[in-house]
Amino acid sequence: MASSTPNQTPIESCLVIGGCGFLGSAIVTSLLSKHPKCRITAADIRLTNQLSNSNVTYVTVDITDLGSITSVVENAKPQVVIHTASPVHGLGREIYMKVNVDGTKNVVKACESTGVKVMVYTSSAGVVYDGSPLINVDETEPFPIVPYDSYNESKAIAETVALEANGSNGMLTTALRPAGIFGPGDRQVVPGFINVAKNRQTQWQLGNNTNLFDFTYIDNLAIAHILAASVLLHQQSTTGVTDPSVDQKKHLDGTSIFITNGQPVYFWDFAKAIWCHYGVYDAGSIVLSRNMGLVIAGLAETFSKLMGREPGLTRFRVKFSCAHRYFDIRKAKELLGYEPEVSLTEGLRRCIEWFKAEEEKAAEKK
Repeated sequence: MASSTPNQTPIESCLVIGGCGFLGSAIVTSLLSKHPKCRITAADIRLTNQLSNSNVTYVTVDITDLGSITSVVENAKPQVVIHTASPVHGLGREIYMKVNVDGTKNVVKACESTGVKVMVYTSSAGVVYDGSPLINVDETEPFPIVPYDSYNESKAIAETVALEANGSNGMLTTALRPAGIFGPGDRQVVPGFINVAKNRQTQWQLGNNTNLFDFTYIDNLAIAHILAASVLLHQQSTTGVTDPSVDQKKHLDGTSIFITNGQPVYFWDFAKAIWCHYGVYDAGSIVLSRNMGLVIAGLAETFSKLMGREPGLTRFRVKFSCAHRYFDIRKAKELLGYEPEVSLTEGLRRCIEWFKAEEEKAAEKK
């Protein structure tokens, strides 16, 4: 299904929360390209990855402190707030609840009190995952009764907070749910596969590689956020909050949307494509079943705990790499006019090129 071209309004001012992070910095770059007249404020708890551009102002913010985020919003006076700040996977429940849930509540309060017109929240496709297969699911898929992990539990709660703020003080909100984000600057997806290659562990494959998986190139996701903001700005300026009697599928505000590259691939094919760039062409010669992988991972977790170190293999990783997880993005195409600009193959090429350049820089410093 081809994307539609919904009405959009140029973004004049935007606050990107988490604006120095992996996604946030990509959004700042895309904003400069798509909306060159936009006045951008990039706010983060640590000011890294800064661009030298007169249209971008960098400020420190702690979203767990209501006074901090309110002050930033008041000073920036943005039409649009794009909230991307979130801890990485693999941390404890307490930090997720503090940053993702309490932090998002603070962002919403700050936006409501300062007259922000539009807020776009970065959620996660994992909010609907409970360990069961996700096969081309759309936004009607409910949250699981028992959350799969603390990260996605907190993202689901935060998404609800963001969407329930729709219409408050005239502000429109939406939540985007990306799956498997990768690209230059990635700290989780691609680095994990690269480390497997460097550790000479590519001979192992978990499962039979029949599980389709969705990944999302970072620039495509950044563009999706900008499209969402532009569409909501147009709606806000013309009709305001949509009549609740209107079919939920026909409007953007107050809804969540899956964002992917729209190119589901077999999980291990993605990994092998990365490894080929590192000269590994015979990966996956030893295949372990999912059940055997879970047993080995359980033993590895126990041994690592006794030794006081992180396990190289976990049950979560086994389940993750053997799961069907791909999504229907027709809603993104229809309501945002979203169409991935960078293919999976091109995205991987750019990503690996970036990582190799970073490795060369690191080697030169030694």
